[in-house]
Amino acid sequence: MLVAMTWRRCLSLAACIWIVIPVHAARADGDFERHVAEAVRLYDDLEYERALEQLDRARGSLRGPRDRVTLALHRGIISADLGRWQAARDEFRSALLLEPEARLPLRVSPKVAREFEAQRALAKAELARRRRDSPTREAARIEQTEGEAELVADASSALPAALTPTEQATASSPVEVQPRTATSSASWRRIGGRQVPLASLVLLGAGIAATGTGTVFGVSSRGQLADAREARFHEHLVEHHGRAQRSARTANVLFGTAGVAAAGALVTWLLLGERDEAVTQHGGAR
Repeated sequence: MLVAMTWRRCLSLAACIWIVIPVHAARADGDFERHVAEAVRLYDDLEYERALEQLDRARGSLRGPRDRVTLALHRGIISADLGRWQAARDEFRSALLLEPEARLPLRVSPKVAREFEAQRALAKAELARRRRDSPTREAARIEQTEGEAELVADASSALPAALTPTEQATASSPVEVQPRTATSSASWRRIGGRQVPLASLVLLGAGIAATGTGTVFGVSSRGQLADAREARFHEHLVEHHGRAQRSARTANVLFGTAGVAAAGALVTWLLLGERDEAVTQHGGAR
């Protein structure tokens, strides 16, 4: 009974993760690219302050280092055009520390390009210094590990002499906690041997199929977003961004369908599983 309840809770948690995470991720993808595209449009219209506001909104939809690089590069370009050179240098340097070979996503003046390349040189020098320092930290870690090993050896040698060599080895070795046998192989076979409702299997299969198809569209959306980041002209960026949004919407619909199917499979399993368990207990009571 306890094992069955644990199994159902795991299924419930898996269903929640299956429903919430993909939809949220696809929506976050579209939000970031939408804010960046709007910032580029405002930048082309010379509305620099409003462009920075859009980039501030995009900060809440960051997904990883690549987005951080994109955001920092755009902020650096706009800050330079506003004459805020120190802020521009800081943004360029933070982007180049994450991606030393990054390129500016927009056309800039020669002065901004020279400043960007100067920050690239500084970033590479700092990364090289970090790599030189890392062996020192690794050596300190190894020394600490060796010191701990010596302490263990000293503790082993301090064991009472009355113990046999086998007992000393057992006493000095780490204690291994054996896993509980509540979920033994027999229990799992008993759960697996229950008659699984056909509706649950059908819904689960539909959910898996929808998830796979949604993943294809999600990957396609990410590829189109990558093309948008690499676009040299605003028109190309908008075109790739529109395709990415359509693919993301399709992925959202498919992920939602997969979530509904997973929830249906879970509900069917819980309802019919309870009835099967009651019948089993009634038969055992006889």
